[in-house]
Amino acid sequence: MLQSVLAIQQLIISAIVVTCFVATKTLLDNYRKRQARMCTVIVGAGPVGLTALMVAAKSGRVSKIVLYEEQGKQMLFNTPHQIAFDSKSVCFLRKLGVDFDNIEGCWDCGCFFTRLGVFLEYMLSVVYRLPVPVEVRLGTKFTRECLRELEGLEGRKMVIACDGANGQTGRHLGLSDEYTQHSCRFYGAVAMFERTAECQIPLRERRQHNLHFDLTAYGADSGDVDGHQGFSLKIFGTSRHRYLTLVIPKCETPLVKALRVVLDRSMMRNIFLKCFNTYKSESESTLSDSYALKHMKFSPRLFEIKLSQRLETAAYFQDMDIFVVAEGEAARCYNINTGLDVNIGIQGLQSLQQFLDMAAVADSEHSILTALALKSQHAEQVCKDFLRNGLREQMMT
Repeated sequence: MLQSVLAIQQLIISAIVVTCFVATKTLLDNYRKRQARMCTVIVGAGPVGLTALMVAAKSGRVSKIVLYEEQGKQMLFNTPHQIAFDSKSVCFLRKLGVDFDNIEGCWDCGCFFTRLGVFLEYMLSVVYRLPVPVEVRLGTKFTRECLRELEGLEGRKMVIACDGANGQTGRHLGLSDEYTQHSCRFYGAVAMFERTAECQIPLRERRQHNLHFDLTAYGADSGDVDGHQGFSLKIFGTSRHRYLTLVIPKCETPLVKALRVVLDRSMMRNIFLKCFNTYKSESESTLSDSYALKHMKFSPRLFEIKLSQRLETAAYFQDMDIFVVAEGEAARCYNINTGLDVNIGIQGLQSLQQFLDMAAVADSEHSILTALALKSQHAEQVCKDFLRNGLREQMMT
């Protein structure tokens, strides 16, 4: 009887000890996870890089941010090209605290148009009001020496490569250089010209649809167009830098075949010239033949529009305890300019906060792989969504 009582007491004591151990370990694990922080390095101070910086600063998982940008401040702020955010990107940026009322630009159909340099200047002006320390290194290229400096820091690190399609950060850090190309199932052509006498004033884009062209003057048979969808035209950019884009769903009509095969620069120049003069804004002056001949740059014929997607957009290197992720054009880009190109990069950032949360607390191979899988799957979904609807939404609606 006494032995039974002692055995029961021993079981109770063991159960209490185990319970206390488990409870203590759980509390410690939860505390460690709540306190987990990473030093984050962002390479590239373009719109995607600076948006990634704001996501990281507001995630609660970052102890310090270091921003590298090869260009100097004046070159960044004087960047003349227009940038356009669609309504989804505007909503995402507003949640991060971007105040569009304090950015010079214009609105149209929920889209915000501004000059790229103006947006970059605004974003850099709010960096020092963010809740984490930010070290801005403008005019500084991210090199292998910078990587060695990063390796010397204690604790977990994350590098976010936002240095564009030609950037080398991903390769320096071990991401695969392999890309895959996807057909967007569209043909397209683009033209641009600069009016040096004009100011850099953001302008709303103009779209026209179902356009057909008579090519008989160039010896090309455009054929019967009845029942065939025509081209969609977009005119966009600032008042000084004007861009024109023509796209058409992939098909083999006589008109499309002629524009794809016949290499006659005067034919394509005349198409863009007539398109601009017909559909320009009322406040703009007509473009002359002589000016177009001297100053217009354009695609000499139609080409197939393709999206390039990096096969590996996120990785973890255990020996350095570093997560690496590619965003923006460092992860995906396409070979035509529609004025709304930044938005596919902004879409990729919508999973960054969750990835930061998971990466900061990952303490096992399984949790690390789960975080990488989340980011990779989202990157793949962004690519699929764009191939399905993106170009059509940017050009044909």
